Amino acid sequence: MRKLLYLGTCLLGLTPAAQGQNAGLACGNGRYASDLFAVLPATTAVFGYNTIRDYATGSESAPVPLSLDVYQPAGDAAGQRPLVLVAFGGAFIGGARTDAEIVSICQAFARKGYVAAALDYRLLSSASLGAVYADQSKLADEVVRAAGDMKAAVRFFKRDAATANAYRIDPTKIFLGGYSAGAIMALQVAYTEAITDNPATTAAYQANGGLEGNTDLPAPDNLLPTYDATGIAGVLNIAGGVNSLGIINAGNPPLYSAQGDADSTVPYDCGPIQYTTFTVCGSHQMQLQADATGLANQLHPVPGGSHGSPVSAANLGPIIDEAAAFFQSQVLCAAAPLPVTLTSFTGQVASTDCAATLAWRTATEHNSYAYEVQASADGHQFAPLGTVPSQNRAAGASYTYRAGLVAGTRYFRLRMLDSDGSAAYSPVVALVGTCEIAPLLLVPNPVRDYALVSGLPAGRSQLLLYNGTGQRVLKVAAQGSARLILSGLPAGTYLLKVVAEDGTHTSTTRLVKE
Repeated sequence: MRKLLYLGTCLLGLTPAAQGQNAGLACGNGRYASDLFAVLPATTAVFGYNTIRDYATGSESAPVPLSLDVYQPAGDAAGQRPLVLVAFGGAFIGGARTDAEIVSICQAFARKGYVAAALDYRLLSSASLGAVYADQSKLADEVVRAAGDMKAAVRFFKRDAATANAYRIDPTKIFLGGYSAGAIMALQVAYTEAITDNPATTAAYQANGGLEGNTDLPAPDNLLPTYDATGIAGVLNIAGGVNSLGIINAGNPPLYSAQGDADSTVPYDCGPIQYTTFTVCGSHQMQLQADATGLANQLHPVPGGSHGSPVSAANLGPIIDEAAAFFQSQVLCAAAPLPVTLTSFTGQVASTDCAATLAWRTATEHNSYAYEVQASADGHQFAPLGTVPSQNRAAGASYTYRAGLVAGTRYFRLRMLDSDGSAAYSPVVALVGTCEIAPLLLVPNPVRDYALVSGLPAGRSQLLLYNGTGQRVLKVAAQGSARLILSGLPAGTYLLKVVAEDGTHTSTTRLVKE
């Protein structure tokens, strides 16, 4: 792809044309970083045709159709929305655009106000596997062919934006992403600017239509040569890699990566893809290359994680939240500088009482109003815990917040509020509490007049007492321990429920009143 020579203005306030495009995007109220919409049922369209090569014989199939499923936010009136194209994994031999993790990624972005599309690409035939996996040049050819399919999908949406505008996408805000093989393909599209960039893929480009590829719709609906796949806005790389780090340069699209640091399928650093001779450098080495060239990037490593760890139920939600916030701040809403420059957001859990403390530091604050601390049990649905007033210091400030008990894994983020009511979100921090939680203890039980309650979670709690019909008969605020006065209640069996103030911990026990 051509280098974005205007990047210096692009990330700050951009060219006049880009300013106009950003004005069309509905930045504000956390859009593009938080869940604001339901998702419409996916619609399907064919975006191109091309042949499949049998690498064992060199023969080509008849052209096969390539389709995509489009996910859109429900009830969204915005005239222009960013687009995320997502490709599935499967070692270029399997997988489908309907794979669960791909559908989840698309739906997650649509909930935040993006249009998202899961696309087909040509896969290797079973007869080709031995030839391809033994010959790096043949696998390079397959990567380039798949990249050509993704480029056709980009052209499909660009034409729609210029004609029917059925999807209402902003053609200057198209992001490419994928998992595993799909991520390798997306990286190839986004960072290859000329067919000679990497000698290992030059012959493949020459044999498959050049940089744009030759996947297309039949006449009279041809997309080539009227539309191209240049000007990509950013990349979502989940467990992918590049054959040559040299294709990553300053001026390229911003890069968000996530990968298990013990991935044995696609190397976290550099090495051959499992079972092949095709060498790639994974997320860690790409981060180092991006840092060295000044390319905006963010890496989410999964400590000890395998190839599938980033798309597991526990990790995928927080990863997509981080990626969306990264794209929002780096690309989509960069024309309207945020009131806060956040330099760090961390947390720790005390081993003694499982209490979490969050800490963050800002480099600048202008018209900053407050920081709303939010927590989640699953990394998807967040609820506010409390609000910390901003110091609104031009030179920045430091903050801490005691977030209460953490039992298991909890996710935290900041909603950074401006004085005009607009907001932006921090990356998500995941904390794990591993200390033992003391059991809830009632003494005496059965009870006649009063009972002492211990084993409460750290911080403040609410003690709620329910009778046998489910009616709440008592509510007591407590910290550490509590005394329940029960003399006015009739005899019977009651349920005592304890809820930590931040909602992160609940426990129940039976109480017998004599």
